[in-house]
Amino acid sequence: MGPDEINQALARVERDAQRRLGASITCENTPPQPGVVFGYALDVSRCKGYRDCVSGCVAENNHGRSPASTQYIRVLEMDRGSRNLHKADHYYDRAQVPAPGKYYLPVQCMQCEDPPCVKACPVEATWKEPDGIVVVDYDWCIGCRYCMA
Repeated sequence: MGPDEINQALARVERDAQRRLGASITCENTPPQPGVVFGYALDVSRCKGYRDCVSGCVAENNHGRSPASTQYIRVLEMDRGSRNLHKADHYYDRAQVPAPGKYYLPVQCMQCEDPPCVKACPVEATWKEPDGIVVVDYDWCIGCRYCMA
């Protein structure tokens, strides 16, 4: 993106926040700072299995809404006391969660140091910024899902 396109995109985000949230925000194009690395943390003890994080991620990353669509977050239903991921239920469908004797473990992209998704992308729509943030440009993405493999 050129400087004008960046400024237009930032202005669009500011207008959208005002319209949707009633919030007056200021967005800037701050370049990566030397010596600063971003991290990602998730308090798994608070997960109750509602999958709101999945819905939010799908909306934020502009994924399709069908069950087969790309999802960067999965929530696993596990037997309390177990840590065996092979026995986890990825597809639980309960009218009420949390279920007795179960706990829920969200798993997702962890913005790793050497992201395999970047190497797998055949059209270079995924890359890692100098500050560690892994970016997907959905205008370039062809939807092959190699990044998820």
